[in-house]
Amino acid sequence: MPPLAPALGGAGFWAVLSRVLKVSREIALTLVALLGLVCIVALVLGFVYKASFVVFRTGSMEPIYPVGALSLTVQVPAAELVPGDVVSVKRSESGVLVTHRVVSVEPDGSGASLRLKGDANSSEDPLPYQVDTAQKVLATVPAVGSWVMAMRGPGFIGAATMAVAALVVWAYWPKRVARHKGVVSTGR
Repeated sequence: MPPLAPALGGAGFWAVLSRVLKVSREIALTLVALLGLVCIVALVLGFVYKASFVVFRTGSMEPIYPVGALSLTVQVPAAELVPGDVVSVKRSESGVLVTHRVVSVEPDGSGASLRLKGDANSSEDPLPYQVDTAQKVLATVPAVGSWVMAMRGPGFIGAATMAVAALVVWAYWPKRVARHKGVVSTGR
């Protein structure tokens, strides 16, 4: 394949390269802006609907909820739960979040006593959970949770910060003023 520069002529090659870089920059900036907008909308919806995400870190709910799956949960009153719902609640003694299937619900005042069991476990959890509310699982995506957990690490956060900083510098770097045949262009 012949080189591109001679086919376009010296000035033509640089004009095409400049245009490709400009379009690439605009696409990258648009994607970062859209990602930021999604994050803001997710924060607002999470606040309004008390929604959050849960990453399955053990195999107690396999095969339907494999290790590394990410689930969207929403806070509901415990008395509204029914057997078969999958919920996240905190163990009172350790504060560890447990996500298991509801076996039984016994309303008591403003809350309920929940008996839970992991799908892969042979028996129910040893003690009932006394809760007023629980995070009910609405939707799950396999394997995405592993990526989310990796993105929380300092290596990823540092690399993402550097990439966004480089993109901002690239977007706002002063443009070279080109002068051709008496016409002045600002490069924009």
